[in-house]
Amino acid sequence: MDDEIAALRKEVEHLIAMHTASYVTLTSLVATHPHPEHFQLHLITALEGVLGSERLAKWTDDQKQIVRRVVETFQNVKPAPMIDPLKAALGDRDPREQGR
Repeated sequence: MDDEIAALRKEVEHLIAMHTASYVTLTSLVATHPHPEHFQLHLITALEGVLGSERLAKWTDDQKQIVRRVVETFQNVKPAPMIDPLKAALGDRDPREQGR
């Protein structure tokens, strides 16, 4: 019995770690999406479609609320500023800035 509990604990730890990694990755993808307004519209539509689906019909209200809260978290991620690796690497020596 103790071995089974330890195995379940380990599995929960792994699930939490995987969820955290997914959250970090998705947050970055949301922040760098080229069309944030399209992404947000799709996110809302997908959320309502999933929550109203037959697949989730037997889920508890708590489970559905968790899904809603997580997706709504991504709706609050603001677009990231453009990243210019050349400008970051060269700074004032960026040849593109010479002619401006």
